[in-house]
This record gives sequence, C-alpha cells and structure tokens, in this order.
Amino acid sequence: MRYLLFFICLTTTNLWAKTYTLKNGSATYTVTHSFKTVKGTSDQIKGKMVCEGTRCEYLIAIRTDSFKSSDSNRDLNMLTILDSEKFPLITIKGSFEEALLKEKNTKIQASVSFHGQEKTYELQLSEITQGKGSLVIDLEAHGVERPSLLTIKIKNEVPIDFDYVWSE
Repeated sequence: MRYLLFFICLTTTNLWAKTYTLKNGSATYTVTHSFKTVKGTSDQIKGKMVCEGTRCEYLIAIRTDSFKSSDSNRDLNMLTILDSEKFPLITIKGSFEEALLKEKNTKIQASVSFHGQEKTYELQLSEITQGKGSLVIDLEAHGVERPSLLTIKIKNEVPIDFDYVWSE
C-alpha cells in the first residue's frame, strides 16, 4: 500500500504540467568586421519547455558545428576558434512567469553556455511560443579569441537571431 501511494504521488506531480517541444527553429549569428558582415545559420536546434504552476523552464541546445555560412573555409575556421570539439554545444536556458506565454514583445533572462563559459543575457522575443527572438553574445566574456582580418578584429558583440515554433 505504501508503494502504491508513493507511485500515485510521483505520477500526479506533473499531471498539470505543460510540456512544449521546439518543432521548428533556426539561429543566425551576424559577425561584423570593418570590411565585411558575415552570417551563419543553423536549423538544427533542439529544445524543451516545461510549465508547471506559475513558472516555465526552458532549455535550448545548438551544435556549434551546425552553423553554415556561405564559405566552408570560414566555417572550419569558426569551429577551430570556438574549439568545437571541446565545446560542441551552445545552450540557452532559463525560467519565466507562465503569464508571459500570452505576451507579445517580451524580454526574459537567458543563461547562455558558450565556449565553456556561462553568462546571463536578455532574450528579446516577439512571442514566447512562436515567432522571432534575439540576443547579443559578448565573445570576450565567453573567452573567445576574436579573429582578425588585416590586424583588425571582428566586433566583440555578436547578435543571434532566432525563428522558432514550440508545440505542446
């Protein structure tokens, strides 16, 4: 009887939780140099969001080797600079009030793990469950040595734009 009661408590704990999966999504970084602007895109984004009570928690993962620009040599150089074998994933996680699911043009806190360093950023979203989002990564804060062209380094701030659809 005690085991049955324990099992019932265990299985009903998440009975009212809503679980969302990232069905479609892409992330595009923009690297800016005095002479050139480069974009690279990944459509290999995985994610899960669980809302229970009044809070939602989310986790998004993107493989560093899944970003592609228009130049395969540049892509290989990026993988070397980011030490992608040692740090194969970029993760974005956080939590927010469930009431924000209905809001438009909202901002939430995001903890970004990139190049072995975790930093907190503001994630701007058109809507939480689908739409567009953006955040700006600080390369030096994550210990990334900025590449240079003609002795001029790329900008330290790298915007990342997202398109996404979460579904229950």
